[in-house]
Amino acid sequence: MPGRDFDASSEEKAARNSALRNQIDDMLDDLRKRTADIQEKQATAAQQTFEVASDDGMITVRVDATGTVQEVRLSDKAFERTNPEKLARAITSVIREASGTAQRQLHSEFAPLADTSNVPEVPGMPSLQGLLNSGPFLTPPDPAAERAQRRSEESTSSRSASAPQVQAGPDDWDDDWESNRRGGRR
Repeated sequence: MPGRDFDASSEEKAARNSALRNQIDDMLDDLRKRTADIQEKQATAAQQTFEVASDDGMITVRVDATGTVQEVRLSDKAFERTNPEKLARAITSVIREASGTAQRQLHSEFAPLADTSNVPEVPGMPSLQGLLNSGPFLTPPDPAAERAQRRSEESTSSRSASAPQVQAGPDDWDDDWESNRRGGRR
C-alpha cells in the first residue's frame, strides 16, 4: 500500500517511534510547565484587589481580580451633595470602572500563557490556537470611558446646580382668583 511503511526495516521503525516519543515527551514537558505557570498566576491573581475612587472621593469601590465587588464605601458627604438617582449612577460607574480595570489586568497577565505558536497542529483535532484566541465572552468595561462619562455628568450637573433653572409659566393666578371669586371659571 502506498504511504505505509510496511517495508521499512525494524531499525527505521524503532528510530521513528523513538523520535515520536521524544516529541510527545517534549510536548508533555511544555504542557506541565505551562500548567504550573498558570496555577502560579492564578494563585497570585486570586490575592489581588483593585480599588477605584471617584474624583471627588465620595465613592470608593474595591473589587477582586475577576471584577467582583468586595466593598463599596461612601463618604458622609455623598448624601449631602447629590440626589439618590445621581448617586446610584455614580456608584454604578465607579463599580464598572473598577471591574473593567481588574478584568483587563487579569487578561493582560494571562494572555501570554495562551501563546500556542510552538504547539504543532494535530490532524483531525480542533485547533488549540482557535480555541484559546476566541476572546472573552463579554468585553470588560473600559475604565477610562467610565471615568470620562462620570466626569462629563458631574460637570453638567454642577453647572446646572450652580444656576437653578426656574420655568415660569404665564401668570394667570389673578385671572383664576377673579373668576373663582365671581362664582366659577370662565
